[in-house]
Amino acid sequence: MNRITKYSIVALTILLITSSCSLFKPVSSTDPFIIDPSTPPGTIKLTNDLYIDRVPVTNLMYNEFLENIENYWSLEKHEKMKEYPRFGLEEDSVFTPWTGNTRLYMQVNHQNPEEMITTKLNMENYANSPFFQWHPVVNISRKQAELYCLWRTDLANAVYAMKSKNASRRSIFPYQVKFRLPTQKEMIAAQNKLEREYKLTKYQEQIYAYTGDFGLFRRMQDNKGQMTILEIKEIAKDTVFNAMLDRRLSYYEQEELKTGFRCICEVTKEQKN
Repeated sequence: MNRITKYSIVALTILLITSSCSLFKPVSSTDPFIIDPSTPPGTIKLTNDLYIDRVPVTNLMYNEFLENIENYWSLEKHEKMKEYPRFGLEEDSVFTPWTGNTRLYMQVNHQNPEEMITTKLNMENYANSPFFQWHPVVNISRKQAELYCLWRTDLANAVYAMKSKNASRRSIFPYQVKFRLPTQKEMIAAQNKLEREYKLTKYQEQIYAYTGDFGLFRRMQDNKGQMTILEIKEIAKDTVFNAMLDRRLSYYEQEELKTGFRCICEVTKEQKN
């Protein structure tokens, strides 16, 4: 098995998630993985055409993004991917090694790895330690978050094309998905709607501790029927806002809140004429 194949098997099981849920799900011993076409991975449905991430983007997912930029994806590749076929796409087309992307990689990487998240935890340790891989990525700029959404859009549509051998198979998936930052208005509407439907979970305890139940954050993300908000600020398309909105903070003070982000996903069901 060559390097690209080894990488893609790993990448395709996690690259489209903002949590531990995979694009694939086991179905049988003869066909071990298929794509669930009903919901973009890691999201919860808001309307027929709009889905939102169940949790903020995690360190695991942002590091996957960084690895792709370092090795495979670029803004030039983004333009090329617009012309990719909608089915029968070869993995090598997506995961062809790419060099010369140092400037973009530096732009999207954490700007100050020595910055302290707490008095005992710096940014580099938090971003890269396996203990914190399911925790929300923080201290990301709006530009970095927008590039993440662009990359995720490219990879999502490419995976549909790779897993579809023909037009009939491709037709069971959305014609196109587009990940982007939500507006504050969309985020407020999403939280209000999901809270009314008992699908909103509020986590208001310590996030950046060395001790504690690190598996808790992964279990949060395994809960496909809930969207979780944390005591962090989130980047919206038009502002940065406190994800708890008007709720009383239980653990952190306003000035202690770190900044993360989540994506919203626009789904096009059919080709528009």
